[in-house]
Amino acid sequence: MNSQEVMEFRNDDQAYKDWVARHEGYVLTQRGRRDEYMLHKSECTHLHTDNLNLRLTRRPRRWAGQQGILMAWTEQATGAKPLLCQS
Repeated sequence: MNSQEVMEFRNDDQAYKDWVARHEGYVLTQRGRRDEYMLHKSECTHLHTDNLNLRLTRRPRRWAGQQGILMAWTEQATGAKPLLCQS
């Protein structure tokens, strides 16, 4: 895996859960507005749930091994930095 790689998970919760369980890094989630994102550490409790009715990857989630990669992706895509999770 390239250290600059961004993995995107869309409509595949199991692949997302498996990947994040095996890889440390950061996860970028899309918030309510289309151009607003939040950056989490991959072990953040906000990213995981046992609620079977909740689809985690209904909106794409992006993973990268380094925080700066996802920050740069967000700035390029939206012109703004992502919000940083405070948990």
